[in-house]
Amino acid sequence: MTGSMSALTTWLAKQGFPGLHARHSHGDTPLMRAARQGEDAIVLALLACGAAPHAVNDEGNNALWFACLHGNLAVIRRLIEAGTPIDHANDDGLTCLMQAARRSQRETQRLLLDHGATADLYAPDGRSARQMRGTRSLRLKLNHPAHPC
Repeated sequence: MTGSMSALTTWLAKQGFPGLHARHSHGDTPLMRAARQGEDAIVLALLACGAAPHAVNDEGNNALWFACLHGNLAVIRRLIEAGTPIDHANDDGLTCLMQAARRSQRETQRLLLDHGATADLYAPDGRSARQMRGTRSLRLKLNHPAHPC
């Protein structure tokens, strides 16, 4: 643990965060930054030290949003397992699943759905993740679930 604490302290300093619960521009936390960068070991260390997986920045985005934005599957899994709300909608009314659908991120969509993301939530424009462009794989999964029970 000493090695990971040292690595975490070094990472925080390099990223310009004076501490675990510090906020950066736009209210981003160290956990959000690590998730955005796909730093799975840092995400693990931050969570072990008490970083809040449910925290949101000034735009209502949480760490899971940033992990999904960049398709970091290991980090996405870790954040879901840590209790980050999977269906959280940001200030624009978009969930992680909607974002993944809009960006045609098949693996991210599948992972979110496999962990219980709701495909029938609606964005302010009236569309659900099912209806967003680039969602052929999402439609196939929803129409033909792997486990029908």
